[in-house]
Amino acid sequence: MNYICYSCGKTYSQNELILECSCGSYLKAEARAIRKQDIITQDPSLWRYRKALPVGANDPIVSLGEGMTPLVKTNLPGLFFKADSQMPTGSFKDRGAVLVINHMKNLGVKKIINDSSGNSAAAYAAYCGAAGLECHIFAPAATSAGKLVQIQMYGAKITKVTGPREQVAIEAKEEARKQEGEAVYAGHNIHPLFPEGCKTMAYEIWEQLRWGVPDNIVVSFGGGSALLGLFKGFSELLSVGEISRLPRIFVIQANNCNPLYSHFVGKDELFQCIPSLAEGIAIAQPIKKVEAVAAVRTTGGTVEVVSEAEIMDALCKAAKAGFYVEPTTAATIAGALRLQKEGVIGSNETTVVILTGHGLKATDKIGQTMGFMSAP
Repeated sequence: MNYICYSCGKTYSQNELILECSCGSYLKAEARAIRKQDIITQDPSLWRYRKALPVGANDPIVSLGEGMTPLVKTNLPGLFFKADSQMPTGSFKDRGAVLVINHMKNLGVKKIINDSSGNSAAAYAAYCGAAGLECHIFAPAATSAGKLVQIQMYGAKITKVTGPREQVAIEAKEEARKQEGEAVYAGHNIHPLFPEGCKTMAYEIWEQLRWGVPDNIVVSFGGGSALLGLFKGFSELLSVGEISRLPRIFVIQANNCNPLYSHFVGKDELFQCIPSLAEGIAIAQPIKKVEAVAAVRTTGGTVEVVSEAEIMDALCKAAKAGFYVEPTTAATIAGALRLQKEGVIGSNETTVVILTGHGLKATDKIGQTMGFMSAP
């Protein structure tokens, strides 16, 4: 399998330790679709779709049992929750991390550097620990304490960075340059294999709906791996005739940090990025926003923003439905409820909301916001 430049189409071998094209754009993995008969039905993890993943038939795999998360019909009318908050490290990022870390290990890499607001950091740290690799995480100084503790428990080193989210990535890349030959930068927002793992969400939803397609999918957007993974997975199924249509994909951002929404509505000048409860999607300059907007438009979906008050209200509604999620995920639920209220999606339609992260990751911030805990 090769990597292909999103902008100029130049190809690279998957075995090259490269993340960007010579033209400066990012890379994508070639499409590799799956059919029903290709599924390894006795495997209860995402590796049941191995034939659609960019791994060799005999490549050794380090797994924590990731994937095949529940698809639950909730007491919120018309909404199904895809509970990726129940993944081994508590977020959907395990899907991408397991592909990246296994690939790095099979190429002989010994140390991984990643920048993250928390969830991908935890995923990288966990899989590096299981694979016997060193892991160095660069994280925003304001990252939730629960996530920082989780990352360190897996054995990773953390460097906290003050400043905007983009500064975190800059410092991670600089550290990788300093350690060239000893460490590899494998940032989840740019690594071409990360969306490959995330596309298994689409396969699972298809299988869990008895080879069907939901009317709508609602997902949050920070760097775009969940959205673009879902879009790629369903597009691959469509390309081989396993499904007859794409679901409409609706993307949610916090109004406090809304670069994709601003681009979608053609008003980039209205863009803002200030602190939000939904820290996991507070990325001011997502490199894949053009591709993301194209994907949303292809499915007939749209991009919506929600307020901090709506996020907290959805957090409470999710909890009363039995789901304790982090505020980033609550933003997605808030968006689904808003879309229903506005009549964009119907309560009689099948709508799948992606639960990207567990509430235990942000208990400190949730507790303080709800008044259950005092600020430090």
